[in-house]
Amino acid sequence: MADRFDQFTERARRVLALAQEEALRFNHNYIGTEHLLLGLVREGEGVAAQALAHLGLELTKVRNEVEHFVGRGDRAVMGEIKLTPRAKKTIELTFEEARTLGQHHIGTEHLILGLTKVDDGRAARVFKNLGVSLDDARAEVMRLVTRRATDEPVARRPGAREPAIVIDGKAIAAQVREEAKQRSDKLHERGITPGLALVLVGENPSSLSYVRSKGDAAEQAGIYSDMFHLPENTGQQTLLSRILDLNEDGRFHGILVQLPLPKKLDEHAIINAIDPQKDADGVTPMNLGRLLRGEPSPWPATPAGIVELLHRSGHPPNGKHVVVCGRSNIVGKPVAAILMQKNERANATVTLCHTGTPDLATFTRQADILIAAMGSPNAITAAMVKPGAVVIDVGNNWIEDETRQSGRRLVGDVDFEGVRQVASAITPVPGGVGPMTVAMLLSNTAMLAEQQAGRH
Repeated sequence: MADRFDQFTERARRVLALAQEEALRFNHNYIGTEHLLLGLVREGEGVAAQALAHLGLELTKVRNEVEHFVGRGDRAVMGEIKLTPRAKKTIELTFEEARTLGQHHIGTEHLILGLTKVDDGRAARVFKNLGVSLDDARAEVMRLVTRRATDEPVARRPGAREPAIVIDGKAIAAQVREEAKQRSDKLHERGITPGLALVLVGENPSSLSYVRSKGDAAEQAGIYSDMFHLPENTGQQTLLSRILDLNEDGRFHGILVQLPLPKKLDEHAIINAIDPQKDADGVTPMNLGRLLRGEPSPWPATPAGIVELLHRSGHPPNGKHVVVCGRSNIVGKPVAAILMQKNERANATVTLCHTGTPDLATFTRQADILIAAMGSPNAITAAMVKPGAVVIDVGNNWIEDETRQSGRRLVGDVDFEGVRQVASAITPVPGGVGPMTVAMLLSNTAMLAEQQAGRH
């Protein structure tokens, strides 16, 4: 373990030293998660200390809480003191958090992210008793991380206006994919391999590339996947028969039909044929109905990804006015239905706008959180956005660009550069919502495998 600590930044090492001091202060002959938390608070300057301060966890308050439910030892401790099993688990999770974020050092941000994963430790109890959920703590850290906060102070030009924080969908998606892999690994231990069937009809290059990328991501997450690639002239009954066969195939816990389908096929009938218990993209009528009723079900991957982006970047929708532009069955309608639900991860006031909405800007300028899913390039301009709003761009549009070798480039529904000067946070295209869609598909597949394993 000693050489692994070489990856720790100076501030992260100081946290460990301070944690030991806190243990000795309480006459404890061990370093537990509660002492790591105290060390993070005491360090005072790193990302973790900033996050904890924003959450109202100041040193005296945390010390008093630790003393209240842990108490002090009877006598001073002599000699070496070691990490408890849960503190060791925190350190291991710290390395996982750094890998998930694609970073090779261990900073205070990774330490606190690891700490929030140990939900049965004493630090978790301190958070709870002081009125801070582990999810809120993670969200605040990720909010700072996505602002490119590091363990070294960054000088700012006096009077300079900061553009919006760019929410890193790739980094957050990497976290979700790693969590899906951990769930798959647990299923493997029980002799179960999660399986995902990917159904593609036709030769659309973009769809083919997208489906292959989903298959590759599934394999990396420990999920078995197979692509069923059918020709463009496939008939309705042939495709329906393939779906029904996959419903009965025990290798697959999830089924995804890549849309759009060729025009001659009845998309609704094909989707309706998927067994709701294998609906990896949450698009069957039964699962959409459960979503609307607030019942457990797989959520459509893109709306689920939007919700995760908001929470993990430190912008929870609770109590906010969310304006959704677009009423598609796969994004606009379900994300509105999710965010209006009465639970701590939603509870927003939602306005749904569409092509029939007169004077769209009147509504978008009211949004605390603006979600653009319109399929129209650069439709949302800076003048349509309330200063300080959070903007989620779901658009995926190709436009001509003679400066590119391909002659085109990908843009969203939002004028990124213009809106970035007004908003407080914004997702880019590409690299925002897109990676989250794939990640949530994997998460849904793991969940479906867990559910089916529980029924047998």
